[in-house]
Formats: sequence, C-alpha cells, structure tokens
Amino acid sequence: MITRIEQPKGWNSNNLYDVPPVNGVYVLRDQNQNILFIGSVGSRHLRDRLIGHLQVNDVPGVRYFEWYQTDGPRSARAKARQWIARYRPPFVHRRRRLTEAAPVLG
Repeated sequence: MITRIEQPKGWNSNNLYDVPPVNGVYVLRDQNQNILFIGSVGSRHLRDRLIGHLQVNDVPGVRYFEWYQTDGPRSARAKARQWIARYRPPFVHRRRRLTEAAPVLG
C-alpha cells in the first residue's frame, strides 16, 4: 500500500523538518512541477534523506517535493523502480555500497 501524505511543498528546510521519519518514496520537482528525481527510503529515514539532498544540492532545479508513505522498505523500492521506469526522471542516482565509497585520507 502507498499513501500520499501531502501535496507538493516548497523545497526549503522548514518544510523538510515537517516530514515524518517513515519508509517511503519521494519525488523532487522543478518550478513547473516536472519530475526531476524519484527516490525511496527504508529504515524510516525519509526526512534525513530529503535534508541530505537539500544540503548537498545534488539535484539542481528542485523547487518542490512530495512523499508517499509505504508499508516498508521493499514496497518503497519497488514503487520507486516502477515510477522511475514510467516517468524517466532526468536525475537517477545509483546507490553506492560502502565498499565503493571513496577512502578516508588521514
């Protein structure tokens, strides 16, 4: 099951802090409401993931976001894959495994 939580909100930190810590799918949109990015989150870290996108600014042109709560991580990933295939957003990030991360220099 997937539940739309709210209508698209403005892309700013005040609105992001209102996002609950849930499993789900999120959509980042431009000023014309075109989909730029679709992502999924398990482990109830939706708010943290959105704040990370805002801080890093890894998806240029975001003006709005929306999120959908799912039953769990599996359903979030499945729905995100389905929507990515259907809507073909211009920004697609591949999850990097911890072993693929850049080494820490000390």
